[in-house]
Amino acid sequence: MKFFPALTLAASLLVTINACSTTPKITSQFNTPEISEAEPADLSSLIAQVERESVDGLNFFMSHDEQNLYLTVDFISLRLYQQALEFGFTVFIDHEDGFKRSFGVTYPTGLYYELGDYPGARKGYIEEPDWESIPQNISIKESAERNIYQRALITQRRNRQQDLSPVPVPLLQLEAQNLRLQSDQDERSGRIHYTIPLETRSTSQFAPDIQPGETVDLGFEIHPVRLFNLDSGMRAPMLNRQSRSGNTQSDQDEEIRTHINLIMRRLLEPYEEWVKVTLEPAD
Repeated sequence: MKFFPALTLAASLLVTINACSTTPKITSQFNTPEISEAEPADLSSLIAQVERESVDGLNFFMSHDEQNLYLTVDFISLRLYQQALEFGFTVFIDHEDGFKRSFGVTYPTGLYYELGDYPGARKGYIEEPDWESIPQNISIKESAERNIYQRALITQRRNRQQDLSPVPVPLLQLEAQNLRLQSDQDERSGRIHYTIPLETRSTSQFAPDIQPGETVDLGFEIHPVRLFNLDSGMRAPMLNRQSRSGNTQSDQDEEIRTHINLIMRRLLEPYEEWVKVTLEPAD
């Protein structure tokens, strides 16, 4: 798996938010894809059964039954795919009349997130162009690259006042709760299969709590800056007149986090696409 260097990627790959003011509207067909026991999240058959939908840089295929939502996402933009590998790719599923980003699955988690397990690695990766060519950093980067598909980040908020603080969950634990993820990838393209339970139960603790017949907001997002809010100990403080003057910014760690946050804002625009999806009711 090959990643673009952070600075080169950010300088050349700016994926901007769709300027169109009208949110696309689609219908998810009520249908049960053929899912094998060997590969429970492989929804290849879904592609032949439902219509292809598109947003900027992505094709996706969607269906559902009484228990699960089935989604396959194809990256048709190499730039977007590389962005997802580096900073993570999140699918949000929200009630139409609710609040944004109430339930989300981030998969892959992204190289930048995984580098957080190594002290100083994130800062070096972003700020130092030759960081990944230094011998002692090569193994760190390779290990982080392997980990991006070993777990997912789950966002599950009950109200809009709750922070966006996704929780890392290993894939085996997700599968035990009937949320299944599978990735097919090479250096130029990627495909992700999702089987997501519709409702929260004892056997499906990670779910958006929706039903056939409802309309939901489906979001696709890559947001590098928001990664600073994944961990309460890694928040980037807001700048104000006092902090810029140095009067109150006395803690060295906060200065570093602020500096990184500003760098990230310069490096990369967030990717964000939303679609309204009506889940077809059962016959």
